[in-house]
Amino acid sequence: MDATYSDTAVPSTHAPKYSVAPSVRCIPLNDLPKIKQQQLGYVVVGSGKTGIDACLWLLTHGVTPASIRWIMPRDAWLLDRANVQPGNEFFVASFGSVARRFEILAAAESVPDLFKRLNAAGELLRIDDRVLPTVYRCATVTKAELSQLRRIEGIVRLGHVHAVEATQIVLEHGSVPKSTETLVVDCSARAIPQRPALPVWAGDRITLQFVRICQPTFSAAFIAHVEATFHDDAEKNFLCAPIPPPYLDIDWLRMLAVDMANRRKWSQHENLVKWLSKSRLNSLFHMRSLDGRKVVICASTIALRPRALRPVCSREN
Repeated sequence: MDATYSDTAVPSTHAPKYSVAPSVRCIPLNDLPKIKQQQLGYVVVGSGKTGIDACLWLLTHGVTPASIRWIMPRDAWLLDRANVQPGNEFFVASFGSVARRFEILAAAESVPDLFKRLNAAGELLRIDDRVLPTVYRCATVTKAELSQLRRIEGIVRLGHVHAVEATQIVLEHGSVPKSTETLVVDCSARAIPQRPALPVWAGDRITLQFVRICQPTFSAAFIAHVEATFHDDAEKNFLCAPIPPPYLDIDWLRMLAVDMANRRKWSQHENLVKWLSKSRLNSLFHMRSLDGRKVVICASTIALRPRALRPVCSREN
């Protein structure tokens, strides 16, 4: 069982890929609570979920937005956490979100139009409405957190950091000055590795990968169930097509195409449908009752799914 192929990286276990001058204080996110006094200034390196968490932690602990400089190599599309919560109490929001996405997929006339509609409907969020994101990494925020992040005006969009020197930060497309009293918070490790998809089953090796969008724990559990209940490796691989890890904005669409195809295959096996209905890692597990509003949402989702699937497959190709 190979769980290293999709291994994550976090700043606390990886040195920065850029050079840091000996006089510069540079710490990973995990060390922020160890800093007992507020600093004169902070530089957060990285625009992913770790960078978001660092900025929110600083703001929550009384650091003024003007004291934060945020190095953002690329803007990312973000998910509204309210739309991806499991549980019966979140059913209307989460499955209503699925229905909206299907409706948008069926109506969109191009990939740019798709992202414009997703953003307008609140299905994908962005930190700055004036900047079009180019990446997508499954990161989630609440709308309250987004409002806090938008208070930070010192965002630097000059590419990745090459070096942090005593009095400046050298980036791909320029440099910015830095005080010698500034604390640098490294949030630059790439959490989800970019690797080509492999067959999950290959000889005596099972390589764990995503089989549902952005859900590694569910994916591992589902692969384990398939391993325990199916015997032919070809059939198992057919049921568990790996979903490509996200990076570029278009990966939102590529991931959805494989995810929808996988779900359609699972629905044709009574054994898998039964397991999904009982798995606590599956959002449907928490649906205890169906009232009128939930029935309408379910019916809408089922009706829109075929119309949405055709554009997804054609655009992904």
